[in-house]
Amino acid sequence: MTYDYYCDKCDKVWEESHPIDNRDKPVGKPCPCGDGGTVKRGVCAPGLSYEGSVSPIRRAGSGWNDVLKGIKKASGPKSNIDHY
Repeated sequence: MTYDYYCDKCDKVWEESHPIDNRDKPVGKPCPCGDGGTVKRGVCAPGLSYEGSVSPIRRAGSGWNDVLKGIKKASGPKSNIDHY
């Protein structure tokens, strides 16, 4: 995951990617700016997307559905390919 960090002295803000268990790894260490500040983790909201709740087939659009219909038709009556 990507987390926001900042220096409590120079207010520099940056992002770093860490596994959830290591999100506090840089916290409390000296800031890279060298001003004597310490690194703190900022509060940030995770990125959410409505697209995630839509099935991949619907997200792909009608062109993809046409391809699936053609595959289903060509594969015979016992095909289990779904399309919308």
